[in-house]
Amino acid sequence: MSPLVSQESKSPQENGSSQDTTPQLPTDPLPVPAQDEFPLVSQLTQGIEDCEWEQLKIKYFDSMEEHGRVEETLRLETAKLLEVFMAWSETTVLQDESRALKRFKTQMQHVQHSEVSMENKRKHYMEVVKAFQSALALLNEQLKI
Repeated sequence: MSPLVSQESKSPQENGSSQDTTPQLPTDPLPVPAQDEFPLVSQLTQGIEDCEWEQLKIKYFDSMEEHGRVEETLRLETAKLLEVFMAWSETTVLQDESRALKRFKTQMQHVQHSEVSMENKRKHYMEVVKAFQSALALLNEQLKI
């Protein structure tokens, strides 16, 4: 026998005494609260005995089907809105790419124009330097005479 079993639970023969030591259960039923003590509970359980469970089950399944249809409708509307958003997003991306391409072309034209302008200035300055060198050479020739 396990050590957890108390002496009281042993039978009178094992205990060595002839007295009945088993605990006595109260014979009085537990007091049932009056209906006025829990009015909400009494309202909720008022017609539960008269309820037709099959009808309730049918109503539940009908409600779930209706909610399923509403959910499907919402899912379809959300999918359509997502398509519109994706189209809008792609349009803005395409516009941004178009603007970026135009900006790049404008910058390229500016750089090319600046390079041509710089090359023209360089040629002009080289011609000016040559002109000064020729003038200096002429002056040197005249001074030698």
